[in-house]
Amino acid sequence: MTLSSIWRRGLALPGLLAAAVVLAVAVPALAQEPPDFGQKRQGFELNLGAGATFWPAYPGSAVTRVRPFPFINGGYGEWLDFDVLDGLRLSALRGHGVSFGPILRFREGRDSDSSRRNLTGLRSFSDTVEAGLFVAYESGPFYVDASFTQDVAHNHRGAALDARALVSVPVGRVAFSIGPELRVVTQRFAQSFYGVSEAEAATFRYQPYRAGGGLERIGGLLAVQWKVTERWNLFGYAEYGRLQGAAADSPLVRTTDGSADQVLGGLFLSYRFY
Repeated sequence: MTLSSIWRRGLALPGLLAAAVVLAVAVPALAQEPPDFGQKRQGFELNLGAGATFWPAYPGSAVTRVRPFPFINGGYGEWLDFDVLDGLRLSALRGHGVSFGPILRFREGRDSDSSRRNLTGLRSFSDTVEAGLFVAYESGPFYVDASFTQDVAHNHRGAALDARALVSVPVGRVAFSIGPELRVVTQRFAQSFYGVSEAEAATFRYQPYRAGGGLERIGGLLAVQWKVTERWNLFGYAEYGRLQGAAADSPLVRTTDGSADQVLGGLFLSYRFY
């Protein structure tokens, strides 16, 4: 499930929870005829738009940077999903709420120029493409998935397991999705983002640090989509992650400009062409 497709999933919470959300938010759009948020995609769909994202200057940084970002989302039926935020997924096998198949996703690299105070002398590497497999289970408003991906462009050279569990609910023309998430990484992944080699330590102020693999972060996700019209959508999301283990102990995180608390998100306006 791509983040910006949350309103397509089974979104009928028990009546008590739904009523509580309605009373809490009192969305003006409730007076309008609500869209069919449970509708399955029929044929090809393409949504294009733009917006802005805010991210830590580098993984482990306490400094947040805002930048413009394109929005590309869509798919074909229930078999193909693509989203610039969440990657491309092909559900090769489906049945009884379970889907399984290959996944491609982009992952942001690291540019030492983004924080000359803390990254000068450390290795920069470009944004990369990761490939792997995902498995997901969906039942009504509940959705769980896990994906294992490996860097195939040989930039950070590592692999990561990302997992999340979401519950979704519609309120008029607005759909909410919220739940926990975590990431487990290999030693190469951790060393690229959080480690300091002996050669790097010789040219900068950090001591050598070998970052081990394992649990990198735990946190949560909140996503909101407002179906403004039949074709225009406003989508926003926010994520919080708390770095763990070797990542949290990295000198890049323990410096005065670093933090184990990582916050990121975005806001986008998109138009459905198909």
